Amino acid sequence: MKKIFFFASALIASLSISAEVITLDLTQPTKPEQFTFAETGMWTETYNESDYEYFDTQVFSFSHLPSKKSYGGTSWEGFTVSKATQDGQGYGYYSNIAKGGINGMGTPYVFAYYSEFWLVSEDNEDMMSSNHIIFNDGKEYYPRYVYLNNAVIGHHDVVEGSAYGRAFTKGDRFEVWIQGLDKDYEATDEKVIYRLADYTSENPEEWFVNTEWAKVDLSPLGKVAGLTFTVVSTDQGNYGTNTATYFALDGLTVSTTADEPLPVAYAVATFENEEGGVNIAKADTCWQGADAPVPGWNNWKSGDYYFRTYFDNTYGAYYSSFTVTNETATTSTGYMEPYRSISGGAYEGSNFAVVYVDPWNPDTVSFEAQTVKGFFVNNTPYTVGAITTNNFAPASQFKLSDYLKLNCIGLKNKAVVNTVTVDLAIDGKYIGEWTYVDLSELGEIDAITFTMEGSDIGDYGLNTPSYFAMDNFGAAKPAGYVAPDMKEFDVATAISNTNADVNVVKVIRNGQVLIFRDGKAYNVLGAEL
Repeated sequence: MKKIFFFASALIASLSISAEVITLDLTQPTKPEQFTFAETGMWTETYNESDYEYFDTQVFSFSHLPSKKSYGGTSWEGFTVSKATQDGQGYGYYSNIAKGGINGMGTPYVFAYYSEFWLVSEDNEDMMSSNHIIFNDGKEYYPRYVYLNNAVIGHHDVVEGSAYGRAFTKGDRFEVWIQGLDKDYEATDEKVIYRLADYTSENPEEWFVNTEWAKVDLSPLGKVAGLTFTVVSTDQGNYGTNTATYFALDGLTVSTTADEPLPVAYAVATFENEEGGVNIAKADTCWQGADAPVPGWNNWKSGDYYFRTYFDNTYGAYYSSFTVTNETATTSTGYMEPYRSISGGAYEGSNFAVVYVDPWNPDTVSFEAQTVKGFFVNNTPYTVGAITTNNFAPASQFKLSDYLKLNCIGLKNKAVVNTVTVDLAIDGKYIGEWTYVDLSELGEIDAITFTMEGSDIGDYGLNTPSYFAMDNFGAAKPAGYVAPDMKEFDVATAISNTNADVNVVKVIRNGQVLIFRDGKAYNVLGAEL
């Protein structure tokens, strides 16, 4: 007797790997040795019909162009890999609704095209579909779960219709069927069904179209040698399914036994507009719109992480702690324009956070106990202006010995566990691009408090503006990531001079020592430059 299981969606992010649990990681391919991507975001070998019947990563082999009928490199079937983020419609846009994998916008994911007319062989029509995954080490595993999402093109067919597929109406459904493969690579009877769109309810308010990564439980399939996927739609025509049979896949997790504990997954805080979280109604502005903070403390969530914002509009909009922004300017006139990044805009997407670190009451990010992977940090133009010029009193332009540091203090049950320190500015250099901060050495924690310390101290503490920019909190370090170089700036030091009428200053510029005397530059040997 066949068994059918239905599962609801959940927004989840990146997963870890242990010796007994294997989770799909597209940064570890073996065939090819690495994925390269075209400007569109698609794997460059997507239309290679001669070298890739399968692509492999870890124990997973994904079917790719299995029919070898790509019509001269203009068509493909099975699975490919994508980093596409486009919103546009049409067959040239192989993107999913989340615009990235479960690790965040722009991260790689598996993109699938299911062909109803593909057959692996005439002798065994039911062996597997155009979209199948086999375990390339010859072992059998227990599938635990997988993440599925709508493709942009399929979502468009369901919601708006196209020249090929009509918009869905009452009674319609769009589904992915998942079955196991036995040792002979034949589909087993057990079946898991996930509905990418469900219009079967009598109540239109309950109609559903998937718009985020949905975690689908695969445990009913039992121990298998692989998986096979079928796409089904109620919109049928003379030539089969009218709805575009594309979907996205990520985070496939299998284990060697059925009862192993699984790693917990957490959604990255991207600060993009999201239900129950943040919502910036206008472009190039600080947090405004229907969900803008009210006076006083505001608690909110992005991904699986909890933040707070203090808002006061007594003398104009004032935000403290964590402020969401999409401003793109790279300059600042001072404390009225602090909500920007020095490189302009977010690391990914539109929104990011700017954190004001109150020296007397530093605020905290809270979350379920976990080992936080990391986040991206950047300086603000306000802070950079203060350390590179004398235009932001009481702050003073940095000398070579000056510094500004960000302390990321990990807490568990309100007790300090460990600290990761980031040099925002040091040795005549400052962070000028989005830079990844690894927080894994903090260990298992349930909160992080941020403090700042620096060398420019006054009567009321730190003179340097204590702001920094943050994006993708909780994200893993991207594959192949290389930290950008810090930006150099002129650091000036007055030189003792017996002639009070002559102004002599030593400047470190681009790593070289220059002497400025009466406005003229000399090298250290005294030669005029």
